[in-house]
Amino acid sequence: MTIYFSSKNIPELANLSIKERQEVIAKAQQKFTAPEKLILNLLKLIMLVPPFLFLARQEWTNLAAATVIMLLVHYFINKPLQYLICRKYIK
Repeated sequence: MTIYFSSKNIPELANLSIKERQEVIAKAQQKFTAPEKLILNLLKLIMLVPPFLFLARQEWTNLAAATVIMLLVHYFINKPLQYLICRKYIK
């Protein structure tokens, strides 16, 4: 199983422009099943809740740390998982 960190690394999309890749990925995302959408949305929710809690409490150092962790989770877990699921629906 190959992990894709960018849409241009997906073999089916390698020769397309960035705008075309975004359109193909958007069409593939519309074909996601309910469990796939649920998994991605729960991951996003888990990722976004801590920074907002620290922001509400005005804990700035924890907010900074949570934001860095959120960005790392987004780029190293959420996006590759999204591309992995999208690849099933790309013709």
